[in-house]
Amino acid sequence: MEKVIANKKLILALSIVILIYWLLCKTIDVYKFTILGVLSEILWLPMISMLFLLPILNTYAIFKNKNSLIPYFNLAINLITIFIVFLM
Repeated sequence: MEKVIANKKLILALSIVILIYWLLCKTIDVYKFTILGVLSEILWLPMISMLFLLPILNTYAIFKNKNSLIPYFNLAINLITIFIVFLM
């Protein structure tokens, strides 16, 4: 668990990828193009699991490292993504 928390750039990259994935799925009709529909269906389960796992990891990182701003930024990205997925 400590190695995952220590790699803050990886968590930041995953948070941004999840945000982009859900934005594209909400704005573009992915089933209009066959390849996009297949990729969307394949990536759906990992993205939904990371959608709920990353905020937990970011919250743990905030409590573990109180002097770093990256976990706060990651948590903000995750909360925006959750807002997009469930409220839009």
